[in-house]
Amino acid sequence: MNRVLALGFFDGVHIGHGQLFKRAALRAKKLGCLACALTYDPHPQTLITGRPVPLLCSTDERAALIRTMYRIPEVIVDPFDAETAQIPWQDYVELVIVRRLRAVHVVAGHDFTFGRGGEGTPALLSEACRRYGVGCDILPPKRIAGTRVSSTYIRGLVAEGDMENAARFLGHAYRLSGTVERGQGLGRRLGFPTANLPLPKERQAPAWGVYATRVVWNGRVYPAATNVGIRPTMSATSAPTAESTLLGFDGDLYGQRIDVDFVSFIRPEKRFPSPEALAQQVRKDMEAAKLRG
Repeated sequence: MNRVLALGFFDGVHIGHGQLFKRAALRAKKLGCLACALTYDPHPQTLITGRPVPLLCSTDERAALIRTMYRIPEVIVDPFDAETAQIPWQDYVELVIVRRLRAVHVVAGHDFTFGRGGEGTPALLSEACRRYGVGCDILPPKRIAGTRVSSTYIRGLVAEGDMENAARFLGHAYRLSGTVERGQGLGRRLGFPTANLPLPKERQAPAWGVYATRVVWNGRVYPAATNVGIRPTMSATSAPTAESTLLGFDGDLYGQRIDVDFVSFIRPEKRFPSPEALAQQVRKDMEAAKLRG
């Protein structure tokens, strides 16, 4: 089937990426073909520099956001490996875009680069597409109050704990998904059982502290207070986690997959003088989370 391709890495699937997906969907509808997003794993800079890029979402989360938020029916995740990195940009257009994926139209952002050494530019992509009879839209940057929307900028907001502005630029809440791990049961002993998620090393972790969040499980949404950090009062650890205390839930989530959507920052993580003092603060955090969530 012929395709309209939206091209990019799309980390976080922010509203700037959304412009590309909307344009691709519109073109596909007019041309009677399939709207598709073409992305990669891992991030190209991880291979090129040898340093992992702290991502806003996993590959699976990225694909799910593209499908559900922008109704793009097909998401292709190509491996970005040493062989891919060495493809000349001209060959990439011919072999991948035109021949393999049968694109009749492509949509890319103003800063999209591709091919060996990133030599392929939007201008060169547009020129090559004309030679092959493929349509091409190069879209300008999306801005909010003069600030350009970018994954790099949003990573900075998440690192600072500014979840409200992160959500403005993303077009959705920053989300951490995963399978609940069994902890030491310390929260339950305090009267506040928690759902514990590990923080993957490849993810951009929020600033350590307590957040108002929404936990999605089994089709239901629960307001929650989520602590991100190393739990310094009860069992300090070098491996940071996200511990969520769900309001209105008293069950066992061990082994269950949950989504944690971050709403706003409540307070920094801190060490309390006693478990009783921590329990008192958790009650306050839950009240704050209930009001904000």
